[in-house]
Amino acid sequence: MIKIELKNYSDYICYAESIRFGNIYPLSIVHKFQQGDIFVDSLCDCKNVLFWHYCGFAYIYGKYNQHFLESVYDIIINKEKTNSRRFILFTDDEHIKSFFEKKEKIDIQLRYFYKYKNIELTKTADLPHNYTLKAIDKELLSKIKGRITPFFSWNDENEFLAKGKGFCIVSGNDVASWAFTSAISDNEIDIGVETSEKYQHKGFAVIVAKAMLEYILSENKIPVWACHYQNLASAKLAEKLGFDKIAECYVINSK
Repeated sequence: MIKIELKNYSDYICYAESIRFGNIYPLSIVHKFQQGDIFVDSLCDCKNVLFWHYCGFAYIYGKYNQHFLESVYDIIINKEKTNSRRFILFTDDEHIKSFFEKKEKIDIQLRYFYKYKNIELTKTADLPHNYTLKAIDKELLSKIKGRITPFFSWNDENEFLAKGKGFCIVSGNDVASWAFTSAISDNEIDIGVETSEKYQHKGFAVIVAKAMLEYILSENKIPVWACHYQNLASAKLAEKLGFDKIAECYVINSK
């Protein structure tokens, strides 16, 4: 595979747009909102394109010849022992699934995708005493500790604060719950949400996610939601916020 130079990323917008589901991540790369890599099979006669987002999410466009898929497999299992970040391939293509399920050290699961119904948002519930909803700034960003944080998909705090957006619920020195732009393109924003374990089951995720929804709609962009098929909490939260499940794809990564 050939790695594309950053200055040429815009040449691959049409390929990113052609990916059926979850293409906000490839688009965030080609639109240069977020960091990531693009690989092709050929510079002269490009038939296969691999988009690999900073967060590790990867997508393939093309006719998927055997040689290209073998190269992708080598990246997934980190054959050369040079990958410093994870590689999770999303696809709804049965041919790709069939190829990888015959390989060793590969795990295949499912990811669900949702579409926002553009309903009128209901009034946000009042927060308990001593809890405050705030926009994420540099100080608050440094206090967010968890698995799904802005650092999940943004290279550093400066990049997130310049291009992203987020809201959090604060209690004293603790950041209890947060929602943020996990991925962003010209037309869409994908929402990332997490609540600190000690503050779960208080309805905080709905509040911060709704704040993100209001922000996205005010920017005239489309909210995006997706989650692992076993993440029932995320699925229920999506439904509460007005999202409908519309599709699913395979999640392919190393065991």
